[in-house]
Amino acid sequence: MKNISKVLFGGFALALIGAGAALAVDNGGPVDQALSAKIIGEQANGYLGFVKSATADQGDLQRAINEINARRRAVYTDVASKTGGTVDQAATVQAMHQIQKLNNGEYLKDLSGTWCAKSSATKASQASDNSIIISCK
Repeated sequence: MKNISKVLFGGFALALIGAGAALAVDNGGPVDQALSAKIIGEQANGYLGFVKSATADQGDLQRAINEINARRRAVYTDVASKTGGTVDQAATVQAMHQIQKLNNGEYLKDLSGTWCAKSSATKASQASDNSIIISCK
């Protein structure tokens, strides 16, 4: 099933390119390790999330994810104000880029809300009608 979210792409792409450093995860730290271990993943809404509910002993990881997601939201808000779009549109465009950067086997949540491991069947791209496609299959 293809899941498509209509997003005006033009201005968002340019504005988000300069925001890349703020969106980076943590350069090999616990969040990146959790991503590689398939504990967390990238979501179609532009934020990191737990593939399965966080456990009590993952409080530090949850706090780190919350900090990254707060930084991301600040960037999306800034981009939206500069481009005249919405925060959600900016987040979806960035989600596409983040998902494209995942390694095969790392997890993503597509537009239907399904978690899956990235594979050659994963779609994270811009269609000719400027919609964003993020789908596991």
